[in-house]
Amino acid sequence: MSATAWSDATGSLDLTTLRRGYEDGSLTPSRVVNAIYDRIAARGDDHVWIHLVARETALEAARKLETEGYDGRPLWGIPFSVKDCNDIVGLPTTNALKEGAYVATSSGQALDRIFEAGALLIGKTNMDQFGIGLVGMRTPYGACSSVFDERFISGGSSSGSGVSVAAGLSSFSIANDAAGSGRVPAGFNNIVGIKPTPGLVSNACVSGGGCVKTIETLSVFALTVEDGMAVLDLIAGYDPTYPFSRPEADRVKLTPSAPPPRFRFGVPKGEALRFFGDAEAERLFNEAIARMTAMGGDKVEIDFTPFEETQRILYEGPWISERALSLDSVLAKYGEAIHPVTRQILSRSGNFTALDTFAAIHRIAELKRDTRPVWEDIAVLMVPTTPTIYTKAEIAENPIELNSRLGIYTNFVNLMGLCGIAVPNGFRADGLPLGVTFLAPGFEEARGAGIAAAFHRATGLTLGKSDNPYPPAEPSALPEGYREIAVVGAHLSGMPLNHELIERGGIFLRAASTLPAYRLFALGGTVPPKPGLIRVAEDGAAIAVEVWALPVEGFGDFIGRIPAPLGVGKLALDDGSEVTGFLCEGMAVAGQADISHFGGWRAYRAAGA
Repeated sequence: MSATAWSDATGSLDLTTLRRGYEDGSLTPSRVVNAIYDRIAARGDDHVWIHLVARETALEAARKLETEGYDGRPLWGIPFSVKDCNDIVGLPTTNALKEGAYVATSSGQALDRIFEAGALLIGKTNMDQFGIGLVGMRTPYGACSSVFDERFISGGSSSGSGVSVAAGLSSFSIANDAAGSGRVPAGFNNIVGIKPTPGLVSNACVSGGGCVKTIETLSVFALTVEDGMAVLDLIAGYDPTYPFSRPEADRVKLTPSAPPPRFRFGVPKGEALRFFGDAEAERLFNEAIARMTAMGGDKVEIDFTPFEETQRILYEGPWISERALSLDSVLAKYGEAIHPVTRQILSRSGNFTALDTFAAIHRIAELKRDTRPVWEDIAVLMVPTTPTIYTKAEIAENPIELNSRLGIYTNFVNLMGLCGIAVPNGFRADGLPLGVTFLAPGFEEARGAGIAAAFHRATGLTLGKSDNPYPPAEPSALPEGYREIAVVGAHLSGMPLNHELIERGGIFLRAASTLPAYRLFALGGTVPPKPGLIRVAEDGAAIAVEVWALPVEGFGDFIGRIPAPLGVGKLALDDGSEVTGFLCEGMAVAGQADISHFGGWRAYRAAGA
């Protein structure tokens, strides 16, 4: 990067760009911080910040890093923001209720890790009061707008967080998500929203006011999926001090895995796919389906009824009562100071009995059971992040009904224990962005992120409200504790035995070909049909393979189950590498059909053989 390549006014804050600039010396944290505060000043009163760190304070932290020298910490010199309902030592927390402000005395595991990694705080961001809302308008600090049109809502409740990333004021933002707050602002501002599985990240930093502890999770806004997942990887993990943290969080792999050449993706079936008259939103989602198909995906229409029922339970059922645990006393103390729409919603919290609550818990367990087969059939479920977008005027006139519409594809996700990654999809004819969200089972963030990142890149969209392109992909490294395995037949993606890789934690790495030193044969009498690959001294052919990675324990189990006459050995690939892969005993191919001219098993099967 040259010294003039990064512009103070428009330079990208994505992690790849900043890290490269810091590494080669063309950027310094203090230059980036000064540029951000100049951008903030240029935007004027945009209602993004509830507490903005003083420029000199942020510069002091940046200069301290520079004095110590670049040390390779994952977030060294990276600017970030935090939704105001999250505590940071020494700073005020308001939950968007001015009268309830207090100065925090702890930050919690997740935010402590961010500071320890070298990140620079710019400020705490605006939000719907107590995190109740998907619109970003229920706040005494003024409503944020979509960065693309000030007449339109920013989305909420993490409104300021989303805008701060899209407007180039922070590289990432730590927000929260119980019903869609970490995804809706991503869709309305052309950025990425990572909503992890509940329990993967400790919520110890979250203020008690309004927190829905049983389902809520911290979330991450970023410019790219890779950036968001890098932050998530840092903050995820078991926190023994937080009762809703899950011990298995320490074992979840969060490196995005590239999508295999063939995969199945779900979309809501029939009338469940609703856009409330927004023909442009419908067009964009159809384009998303076509893009997924071009990426190698096979569309599967999913009965959306269980998901729809679950999303209705969230706000029509007793989960609103959980907020009463912390907010009843706040209502009693501050009364009329609370936003009128928020007060109206909270007034229903006492309408449910213990019987209602247990009935809802039982029903959700049934719905989760009913949807388990879905996840065995598809890699991800793709839904619109929202069915449409509304103006501020429309929300002001009909605040509750329109807010509910925005949550039809988000409200069920945490109740079902799923993870979700919201990414940009495109723009309506009027210049407003909309996104899609990729959903996956709990703790399968890596699977969803790989497809989401590939999709985002395939859109060709620039980052946030800028002309900055998606940065070049970094070479993917083999995850720690994994072994490579090259497959050639029924274990290929989309083939009958591919599930044996998935079930053992397999991650697709890349498609490849062998050197032209092999012959491929169709083995008769095998169920399902399988090929046999042998190495030959002459007249060889290049054969298509897929390289997967398996955890060491899964690798051993997988290899141990390979039936004769198949076995494993080293395959020589055309990229110069050698990978453990499937080979066949030479005597087993005698009299079998030589199918080498097809170039691979997939092409052979596609030909109807």
